[in-house]
Amino acid sequence: MTEMTVLELFKEEHFPGSTISIIYDTYSSAWRIPLVILKYAVEHGYFGVVSNYNVPIRAFIRKGKSVGLEVENALEEGRMAIIDLFGTRYGSKEDLSNVFYLDKVEPETINPKIERIYSGPLKEKLSTMPTIRIIFTLDGASIMLGEESTLKLLNQTLAYRGLQLPNSTLVITLNSDVVSKRFVAWTAGISDYVIRADSHFGKDGLREYLYLVSAPHEEFEPTAYSFKVTGEKGIEKLKVKKISP
Repeated sequence: MTEMTVLELFKEEHFPGSTISIIYDTYSSAWRIPLVILKYAVEHGYFGVVSNYNVPIRAFIRKGKSVGLEVENALEEGRMAIIDLFGTRYGSKEDLSNVFYLDKVEPETINPKIERIYSGPLKEKLSTMPTIRIIFTLDGASIMLGEESTLKLLNQTLAYRGLQLPNSTLVITLNSDVVSKRFVAWTAGISDYVIRADSHFGKDGLREYLYLVSAPHEEFEPTAYSFKVTGEKGIEKLKVKKISP
């Protein structure tokens, strides 16, 4: 079997309205997959919206650079926006174009406050461009808000955005080692695409495997792949090779 890029696991025609979950363990490199998806999307006419719960904004910018995503350029050019919940909660705010902050991050009011950003400064972009939304990361949200609150808020978001932006794509990033099995199961259950990535240490070093567990097309069958980060750039950086069935 020949190698292919991780993006070839997806069919773009199935993106509109889909929820994609990337679920991985502590040492996996699969956290880069949503960033590769975002890079491809903003370079092909999508508007990207990142809800950042996980890292300071400068750290997110560096993570983007690891796959060739120039976050600051995309922000400045109006091809993406970041709602920085991490910076709001911990006071690490940056004065950057199209980066938005709330006054507080609390479960009772977070969704209405995010909605004001969607229906305010982002309204024109969201109404005129196909949209891809990234939760980076759902485990970060669970630490900030609690698992029960995070799942309730996620369900509210799915229901409301399904009416407001029915053709948008939602990409969820989740480190399964941070949350409960119940939390992982719920996340997988509400998703159209489910990718599971696992890392293994052996005599020959770190090996990673990626499992395409679910996909929203009739000819789909669960498939296992070897997965690696290469020295190549951009979307060529993440490669998979089919190992089963």
